[in-house]
Amino acid sequence: GLLIVLIDPIGYIGGRWDDGRYLAAALDWVGTVPPPGHDHWALRWPVVLPAAAAIRAFGLAPVALMLPGLATFAALLAITFAAVRASTDNRVAAAIAGLCIATAFSPAAAATRLTADLPEALFWSISLWSLVAASQSRDRVQINWLLASGIGLGLGWALRETAVGIGIVMAAALLANVGIPRRRFLWIAAGSLLVILPEQIALWRATGVPFYRLLVDLHHIEIPSTHLAGSTAKGVFAPFNPSLAARWDGGGPVRLFWALDPWANLFLNTKIGLNILAAAILGALAWPRLDQRDRRRLGWVAVVIAANVVTVVYIVATDPQPRMFMPAIVTAAAALGPLAVRAWEQRRRRLVTGLAIAKLLVFVGAIGLASRYDAVPDLAARVLAGTTGPIGADRVTRSHLALAPATVHHRLAAPGTNATLLAIENHGATPELLPGEWRPDVRATAPPSRFATIAMSLGLPLTSDTPEAVLWRCVARCGPLNRPPSVGVGQ
Repeated sequence: GLLIVLIDPIGYIGGRWDDGRYLAAALDWVGTVPPPGHDHWALRWPVVLPAAAAIRAFGLAPVALMLPGLATFAALLAITFAAVRASTDNRVAAAIAGLCIATAFSPAAAATRLTADLPEALFWSISLWSLVAASQSRDRVQINWLLASGIGLGLGWALRETAVGIGIVMAAALLANVGIPRRRFLWIAAGSLLVILPEQIALWRATGVPFYRLLVDLHHIEIPSTHLAGSTAKGVFAPFNPSLAARWDGGGPVRLFWALDPWANLFLNTKIGLNILAAAILGALAWPRLDQRDRRRLGWVAVVIAANVVTVVYIVATDPQPRMFMPAIVTAAAALGPLAVRAWEQRRRRLVTGLAIAKLLVFVGAIGLASRYDAVPDLAARVLAGTTGPIGADRVTRSHLALAPATVHHRLAAPGTNATLLAIENHGATPELLPGEWRPDVRATAPPSRFATIAMSLGLPLTSDTPEAVLWRCVARCGPLNRPPSVGVGQ
C-alpha cells in the first residue's frame, strides 16, 4: 500500500487547500508554544503537532510534510490488516482489505499530505476495532480494550466534531447487546475523557473561555469556502441545519437533492474508489449463503457507514466531500477482503477480476486528475528568472510557495502598487478581474503527473489538472491593489 502511494505522491499543495493552513499552524509550534489557535485548523493538534515535530527534525522540506501522513497511512493499513486477519483467520482477505484502502483515491491522496481526514479514519478504526476486541474478551482485558476504544473516540473528537459518528455506533452496540456488560461502556467514556479533558482545561486556562475549541469549530462556516454556496454562513448554527446542509456542493455525479445525493455518490463517486459499490455487490450475492454470524458482521459494516454519512450530512451539516467519508471507505475495504475471498472460492472469479480491474482503472484515473503542486517552486523560479525587483504575491500564492527556495521568497512582496504580480493557478483557469488592465506576461506549466500519464496512455478520458505559475503585468490604469489574480480549487 505504501509503495502504491509513493509511485507518484501528491504531497503539499497549500494555497486555499487545508494543508496550507495546517502548515502555518505547525510553523507556529516550531521552537515555541504559540497562543491558542483562532481557527479550527490550528486547534487540530493531532495534525499540527506531528507536522511541527517533523519540521523540527527535517526542516521545512517535502519529506517533513509527507511523514505524518505516511505514518498515519501505514498505521491504518497495519490495523486493518491485523483486525481483518484476526476476525477471519485469513491472511489473503486481510491483504486484499489493505489493498482496497491503498487503491481508493481519498486515502491514497491524503497519505502524503497534512490532512485531518486520514487521522480521523485511523481513530475511527482504533476505536471501533477495539470495541470489537472488547466484545470478544472478558474481565480486565475487556476493560483495557474499552479504554482503548474511548481513547480513539477522544482523539477523533480532538480532530473534529464528526467523531460523533463513533458515538452513534457505540450507542447501537450498547442497545444490541454485543457481549459487553452495559455498565462497562462507562470505560469508553473514561478513555475519551483522558484525551478530551486535558485539552479542554488547557484551552480554558489559556483563553478564559470554556469549550473554546467547540465554539471555534461551530464558527468554521464563517471562513470562506469554495464548496459553500455564498462562500460563508455568518450567524448560522450549523448542527442539524438542513438549510445550511443544502448549500454545500459535495461533488460527485449525482446532484438531485442534498439529503439523498451523498448516499448515491457513495457508490458512484470515483474518489471513493468503488469500495462501497463492490462491497454492496459482493455482499448481496453472498448474503443467501452467509451464516448468522457473518450476516451480523455485514450489518455492522452498514451501521458504521450509515453513522459516518448521517453525522456528516445531517448532524454536523458540513461539506459532504468524499474525503469526509474516509471511515466509510475504510470500513467497506475491511469487508471487501473477506467478501472477495468468498466470491473467488464460490467460482465468481470473473466478477472479482472485473471489479478489481474496474477499481484499478478508477484509481489511476482519479489519482491522475488530482491537483499536484510539487513542481510549483520550480515554476515560480522560472517565471521570476527574467524579472527584477519585488513581485506582488498574496497569501494564497505565498502558501503555494511555502517550500520554494529563499531565492523565490526574497522576490515576493505584499500586493500593493506592484505592476507585476505572481499567481499560482490551475491550468486553463480564468483569473479574477482587478482594477486596471492586466495581461499574462510569462507562464510556466507543470508536466502531467506519472499517474496522469499512465491514465492517458490507457485511453482514459482525462485532462490533467496541472498548475501554472503566471506573471501578470498591469499595462494600463494601474492603481492600488488588494490582491493579485489567483484562482484555485480550495477546500
